[in-house]
Amino acid sequence: MLTNQLNPMQQSVVDVLGKPAGWVPLPLSVVDAIREQIETGLAELAKKITPDRPLFISKNNLTNVHGCEANYLASLDSFEWTVRNLRGTIMHKAIELSINWRGPAEPATIVDEAIARIEDEERRSQGEFIAQLSPGERAQLRSYAVDLYTKFEESFPPLKPAWRPVTESAAKVELFGGLICLSTRVDLTLGGPGSKVIIDLKTGRIYANHREDLRFYALVESLRSGQPPRRLATYSLETARADVEEVSEGVLQAAVRRVIDGANAMFELTREEREPKLRPGAHCGWCSLQKTCETGQQFLERDFEDD
Repeated sequence: MLTNQLNPMQQSVVDVLGKPAGWVPLPLSVVDAIREQIETGLAELAKKITPDRPLFISKNNLTNVHGCEANYLASLDSFEWTVRNLRGTIMHKAIELSINWRGPAEPATIVDEAIARIEDEERRSQGEFIAQLSPGERAQLRSYAVDLYTKFEESFPPLKPAWRPVTESAAKVELFGGLICLSTRVDLTLGGPGSKVIIDLKTGRIYANHREDLRFYALVESLRSGQPPRRLATYSLETARADVEEVSEGVLQAAVRRVIDGANAMFELTREEREPKLRPGAHCGWCSLQKTCETGQQFLERDFEDD
């Protein structure tokens, strides 16, 4: 039976993200063990890092370095805003505004306000990009963002204040006096510390590495607050489906191992100039090295029968 006239997509979100009866949080001792594990695993690396050049670890550079090391190095200074990659930022701002919006409003109204807010923030590169768009490009950006926000509004139940919804929530953990910094920015969180649900919104399909991204978010939340989140969910607006994972000690341990391996690889590649390893994959389709990388070209030209 649907609750409060929710449509099937909204009811599905409630079903997969709601707190089950009898749920018991992880013991706080789990966080102590995880903290010891990551500090022990990164101790030797920390000895090589100087305070004037700390090592920053984010979701994106972890994903890139574990994907293709050449792509990781290229991504450090090749990012540019486009109409397509900015649409998600506009959608997130629209969701943020909608949580505190008073009275009814059409998706286009909220998206217009979101675009105006970002454009007015002159210090942000997104605002500068929007300001130089042609009328046609601006209309295309608005169209993309309205589509995404409409899908979100159709898929998610109205976010009640009691659920403590927060969008674009930044978190940071500094290890070894700030020599190594873990940094995240989460699309959407529901609930308070100890029972928090972390949600990553995707405009397209869900990939295997998206679970790894969320495990990193869970690790940072656990170390920052001292309490593990309850559940992780990657939600595809395109398919109206969620990939959900409960947070366990094993999930956090997997995130620790991935951070340790990634941090060492980042240091070796950027500070010790180790030769990067080529690992072709889906990222070849948008890698800035696509035109010059033979390995990536061969991967993109392969037949599906070759897999």
